[in-house]
Amino acid sequence: MTRRTLFTTLLGLVLALVVGPLVWSLATSLKPSGQILSAPPALLPDPATLDHYARLGREGVGRNLLNSVVNSLATVLLALVGGAAAGYAMSRFRFRGSRFLLVFFIAAMTIPAYSLLLPTQLLFDRIGLLDSAVTLPLLYVAHVIPMVVWVTKTQFDALPIELEQAATVDGYSRWEAARKIVIPGAKPALIAAGAYAFLVAWNDYITAATMTSSPALRTMPVALTFFQGFHGREWGPLMAGVVIATIPPVVLFIVFRRYLVGGFLSGAIKG
Repeated sequence: MTRRTLFTTLLGLVLALVVGPLVWSLATSLKPSGQILSAPPALLPDPATLDHYARLGREGVGRNLLNSVVNSLATVLLALVGGAAAGYAMSRFRFRGSRFLLVFFIAAMTIPAYSLLLPTQLLFDRIGLLDSAVTLPLLYVAHVIPMVVWVTKTQFDALPIELEQAATVDGYSRWEAARKIVIPGAKPALIAAGAYAFLVAWNDYITAATMTSSPALRTMPVALTFFQGFHGREWGPLMAGVVIATIPPVVLFIVFRRYLVGGFLSGAIKG
């Protein structure tokens, strides 16, 4: 077997492992209930049906989907504004403790977020933020902002400071120079950091299930667990929900794919 054939075979296996479950989930979501557990299993729905998607609508999963969208977008906005501002300050200004602060941010990324859930739950309960609309965005921002600071700082370090100095000579304020020169130059890192923040918030289950209990605040991952009852899983609605929940991350990757890898790696050598 040649090296090219071996590489093609391995690539095909990896593709099958990644795409196969998604294709099977889509096919299952379109099967009538009687075909889902048939033996031998039917590869394709015959006939295809949208009953399981209609069931999700009747169960109010649309509200759960909206909650996930709002939480994820709020996380992206807050993390980028706060993280990029901190990354810019640490890149352009030298102040006492700046190196320690960077090490602190990097060290914070090594702490498992779920190990802090119990004390966080007790704290939020005491200050009245448990099971509220701002609970999850605040926790997600706290989780992702160290990565956002690190990614944006390394990108800002890679941008020549002389460009900003030349802009200030031409009459621009520091904010105007940052807005017109630095932020466009850091676009790949900002998009990559925003995508990371979105995926963390979108895919989370444990934090959402622990910190919220109201049905009105239920997110998509939490809502799907209610189709795994005591008497067996309802595979049709469950797979339909999986398909719907997969669409935003896939669209995100397709739209911003050329920025994602480069955004995380840009400036890393210099940083």
